[in-house]
This record gives sequence, structure tokens and C-alpha cells, in this order.
Amino acid sequence: MDYWHIKNKGLFDSFKLEINKNYPTLVVSIADNLVYIKGTIRIKDDKNIVLDSFQIEIKVPYNFPQEIPEVRETGNKIPLNKDRHLDEQNGIACLCFKDEVFLFWSEKSTITDFMKIFVEPFFLWQIEYEVSGGQNKDKAYAHGQDGALQFYKEILNIDDKKAVYKFVEYLTKKKIKGHWNCYCGSGQKMRDCHFDLMKKYKGQIRTKDAKKTFDSFKQVFNKTK
Repeated sequence: MDYWHIKNKGLFDSFKLEINKNYPTLVVSIADNLVYIKGTIRIKDDKNIVLDSFQIEIKVPYNFPQEIPEVRETGNKIPLNKDRHLDEQNGIACLCFKDEVFLFWSEKSTITDFMKIFVEPFFLWQIEYEVSGGQNKDKAYAHGQDGALQFYKEILNIDDKKAVYKFVEYLTKKKIKGHWNCYCGSGQKMRDCHFDLMKKYKGQIRTKDAKKTFDSFKQVFNKTK
């Protein structure tokens, strides 16, 4: 197995420098050939005032940055439940919907990008949850198929479940064909309708992620036919 921090020492050096500079209360370490970041993260507002702090552990995958790290809150400050977007079994934070990741992330992204795009907003949301008594729930997608539908309806600006189902089905294909009927249900060929939008998201949402979502959709969609 090719571990990223061994294969690309320059990247690992930059990784450590970024954490040391931008997050001095966090420490980079290696255990069982995997890179970890552990310590305290301070969440600040737009005026640089510390709102709260959390004990965290970030487990960096062996093939970083092809995959994003896993994050756990280790100080038992946040309850492990779906409402708080923490897995009840393993404590892993649900930072965003999986199909959404590569709309913001690429193999050129850095660990600072990860912290700014995923980690800090997650813990800021947790602070807002406590302050509002959970009134900010709607700022995050729901779980399972409901969250997947929310995500795709939002990016496609539609409210048709069948259109979402067809769109995600097309994402699972190796190549998008212009002569296919458009997912939107207009009756037009893809090339004459939403071809550009389809190609855009085909280039951003990984096929393997779309397949998992499509499989979950099939189970629900077939039951409701």
C-alpha cells in the first residue's frame, strides 16, 4: 500500500507546516502508518473571537488527498446521535453529504482547505445548535435518502423525485450521451436541454458515490411505484 506521507514527503512537510502555523493547538502524529491530527480546535467568529473549543481527532486516509479525512470529537462535548451528525457507533462526524464532497474538494486541495471547508463549519454548526436549541437543523441536509434528495433537488433547482432519480442514474454511467432523453422530463434530448448541467456534475460527483446513492434510491423508489 502506498502511503501518501511516505510517497510524497514534500506534501507531508507542507501538511505539517500548515497545521503548525494555522492550528498551533493541534499536533500531527503517525500511528500504524496513518497520519493523525489531535488536540484542540478553537472555533472563531468573523471577528476572530473564540466562540468555543473542541477536542478532536482527525484520521487522514492512506491515499490523501484523493479521499478526505475522518473527524471525531473526542471530548464528549457533543452527543453521538444523528441530530448532531455524529455516527452513534464509531463517532465519525458527518461533515457533508458524500456526493457533495468533490464539489468543494480536489486532489490539489490542502489540509488547510479541509479544515476551512469542512471541519470549522461543522463545529460552528454545533455551537449554533447549542445556542438555538437545535433550531438550525435545516441548515444541514437530513440523513439517508431524504438528505440525498434535498441535495440533488437543491443543485438542480427542481422538486421532482423522478427527475432526481433519473439524474443520479445518468451519473452512474461511464459517459453521458446527448441522444438520451433529458432527466428533467421535458421530452427533449439531453443535447437540447440540460446537457451542460449534466456534464458539469458528472465531472464533479464521483461515479462510485453516485452508484451508492442510486442504489439507495432504487430501494425506496421501487417500493413506492
